[in-house]
Amino acid sequence: MPKTLPIPDLAAAAVHPDPAVGRTWQVSDRAQVLLPPPMADGFDEVGSGRTRTCDVVVVGSGPGGGSLARVLAEAGLDVVVMEMGPKESRFRPNYANVSRYHMQEGGTMVARGSAPMPIAAGRGVGGSTLVNSALSFRAPRYVLDGWAERLSEPGLAWEALQPTYDEVSRIVGVQITPEIVSGVNNTIIVNGVKKLGFEGGLAPRSTPGCVGCGVCYFGCPTRGKASTNLTFLPRAVSAGARVQAEVEVREIIVERGRAVGVRGVAIHPETKEEGGRVEVRAEHVVLSAGAIGTPRLLWHAGLGEQLGPHCGEHLQVHPGSTIIAKCDFPVEMWKGATQGAYFHHPDLPGVLPHTFNAPPEACLVAAGLVGDRFQEGLAMLPNLCGMLLMVSDKGGGRVRAFADGRADLTYEFAEDDVQRIKDGLVVVARVLQAGGAGELFVPVHGVSPSHTPEALEEKLRDRTIRDFTLYAAHPMGTCRMGASIEEGVIDASGRAHGLPGLWISDASVFPSSLGVNPQLSTMVMGTWIGRRMLAEG
Repeated sequence: MPKTLPIPDLAAAAVHPDPAVGRTWQVSDRAQVLLPPPMADGFDEVGSGRTRTCDVVVVGSGPGGGSLARVLAEAGLDVVVMEMGPKESRFRPNYANVSRYHMQEGGTMVARGSAPMPIAAGRGVGGSTLVNSALSFRAPRYVLDGWAERLSEPGLAWEALQPTYDEVSRIVGVQITPEIVSGVNNTIIVNGVKKLGFEGGLAPRSTPGCVGCGVCYFGCPTRGKASTNLTFLPRAVSAGARVQAEVEVREIIVERGRAVGVRGVAIHPETKEEGGRVEVRAEHVVLSAGAIGTPRLLWHAGLGEQLGPHCGEHLQVHPGSTIIAKCDFPVEMWKGATQGAYFHHPDLPGVLPHTFNAPPEACLVAAGLVGDRFQEGLAMLPNLCGMLLMVSDKGGGRVRAFADGRADLTYEFAEDDVQRIKDGLVVVARVLQAGGAGELFVPVHGVSPSHTPEALEEKLRDRTIRDFTLYAAHPMGTCRMGASIEEGVIDASGRAHGLPGLWISDASVFPSSLGVNPQLSTMVMGTWIGRRMLAEG
């Protein structure tokens, strides 16, 4: 019998008035949530090659793959989780290191189209949860109810999914950012939000061991973040699952019209040399490589057309930009809980501003304090605060694969999204100044520092999307759910329409843009799909 670890017995905090936050928990002891990382095989264990058989092979160990693996393993299925990144966290507090070890394609993925836009995606045992801010919002009611109606699946409705959100949020210990670790930057935002009467404040995060060091994007040096390697994967491994890291899956084995396994090659995490070949045969193949990695693999493996007209289409990414403001008091915005505060504006649905935390060099770049302004920026640095905003995009793009397997990304902005970014920056400027900040800087070509939100609004008026410094880290929707192959890649259970034996469980399955950070919802969907696999065989 599998050894099932109990879900943490956490006391519920008062239900938050914002439905996107909902129920959170009180974590008195981090050990209630954060478990020792699981044992994983890597490059050395592959040797000259290995072949395995199992019930289910899962490609990807992030929020979609980890949550699904836990459900299946605890039900007694033999599960093998495949991961291309390192078997152990390679944390160092700098971007060069995280790019080398824990970002897909070394952090160099850029979408072509309306404007060049970097898109981030993580790797390693834990996937993107290793290097994100752990913001843990629940999907809005209108989004989930829209999915349920579109798919004729009442189980995906907002009300029906709340127990699963409760379960998942307990496993990762979602709680409101404690004031003791919030830092000055978050406090400025909280004060501004309160003064202007907006909905928001300190944010829900799955970081029960947070000490406020502000480097979540590089990995957690204290193992205080509830990434899947400290939550779902230890539960899966305790129940008998096996983890094979440092292997790049390149082929989906198809026999007699059915997916029956995967093939890949071991990649040394330091030298990138290729090692032995790995083959895993299974009754079911689950792709959980993310909304870029999953369609990229399908197209590179020659299965994109078979999966239907939506495979790799409808890429949405929550694009956004940043604003920096100068205070007349010390802030040190790189200290404190990463993205620990947020707000909603009633006139900007689908726009979510939250704290911008970054190392000093990134703060200077975002404020445009480089080149001949570098010395000025260094003097100003301790007094800078900031926010970023993302929009629930109406534009979109697609994912394909180059001949060498790298992601081929394109993205076109909708004009409405551009205007909402501009409007959002102006509202954020008002919040920061209400919280005590002064002069405003935005990374937009041709826009000089502004002393008032009104001045900033005027300067942004004629700017095009190509003037903005953009960033996106929430790819989704590229293998979306649909009632038929004409409407989506998979059905409401996660089963591929065009290839028996294949399932998908990651943010690529979302039928539309989510509008909030996707980590918690991806874990919920992984749990949902895992249980549907058990029910439907």
